[in-house]
Amino acid sequence: MKRLLPRLMNALLIGLLLFSCTKINDPVPVDEHDDVTVEKDVTGEAVMTVNLENNDGPDGAEGSAKLIDNDTLTKFLVRDIGDDGLIVEFQFEEPTQVASYKITSGNDADPRDPMDWQISGSDDGEEWVPLDKQDYEMFSDRNLTKRYSFKNTRKFTHYRWHITKLYAGQMFQASEFRLLSVPSVEQVISPFTKIDTITREGLTLFFVNKASDFNETIKDEMVEVFFTNYPRLLNDFNPDAQKEVAFRIEPSFDGVAYVFSGFATYGAAYMTNNPNDLDVVTHEVMHLVQSYAGGAPGWLTEGIADYVRHVYGLYNDRANWSLPDYQPGQHYTDAYRITARFLVWVEQSYDSDLVKTLDDLLRRGQYEESIWLQRTGNTLEDLWTSYEADSQID
Repeated sequence: MKRLLPRLMNALLIGLLLFSCTKINDPVPVDEHDDVTVEKDVTGEAVMTVNLENNDGPDGAEGSAKLIDNDTLTKFLVRDIGDDGLIVEFQFEEPTQVASYKITSGNDADPRDPMDWQISGSDDGEEWVPLDKQDYEMFSDRNLTKRYSFKNTRKFTHYRWHITKLYAGQMFQASEFRLLSVPSVEQVISPFTKIDTITREGLTLFFVNKASDFNETIKDEMVEVFFTNYPRLLNDFNPDAQKEVAFRIEPSFDGVAYVFSGFATYGAAYMTNNPNDLDVVTHEVMHLVQSYAGGAPGWLTEGIADYVRHVYGLYNDRANWSLPDYQPGQHYTDAYRITARFLVWVEQSYDSDLVKTLDDLLRRGQYEESIWLQRTGNTLEDLWTSYEADSQID
């Protein structure tokens, strides 16, 4: 028994050590012989290939060679990434560890920026191991370099950057892409991203949080505003609007909110500092419902969205948000709340269905200014003159 006890203790200790050193469901096995001691840019040690090339070839003014020329003022441009996306592949002569990479946005046209992509590693160029995945990424400035990091001590001979979606459209550009080896003790996972998928009654909301310190209560209330008001707006304005919606909480955006490319972006700082202004959500999701054809007047688009916030908003009082009284010098083209109040006045004075009519025409690309005369018997300018004289609303 005295001999058996030490053996049992040793076995138990070994078992505990093995258990504590194993990360469950880790797709990348740890290389115990990782010899990376200093961070190093290893891009130049690999041969790069792409599945789609610039029309003028790799050495053209915007060819693929510009992606790794170590010059952030040049760029690689592909006119159409197609359904399969753009694949940029790096092949090393010797197995090489990579745990970070940098992307520099192009000099213009942010719709061409990469938004969704995956980084993978391979020993043979056939079987790929996922290393990092980014969704709903944003480059807030031109020629902006962003760094992405993940944990990986395994050495691969092949690495792949697979871009599957751009900020908008199909034309891709980026100024620079760099691969970095990082000592294991210095490896981190960044930037922060957490995606929650919430589905209710045929609608799905992807809540994409890029701010690690974003308040959960604000998030929960934004979600509730969406699932309360979006179905109402679908029913009242556009039943064919998208049923899957994404909200992105973006720390690098210093504004309030906007909709672009079919999803809504909210400034993390604004929402944190204005936690009661939850009907920003109502305004933004109305833009998703609008989905207006090209050429829609911006003042009317924003005016209708604020009209909807006024009518459907859940927390306007809590946010101290209201339509401002008329002031000399205002004009119906001032957009937002000024236009919204004018729309309320026209509906109360002439046509209770005016906004729904305008919304429908704008979506079908059939809006003309003559509709105001047809619906109210007055031109738009005459209506504004009457509003200036007596702007009272209920």
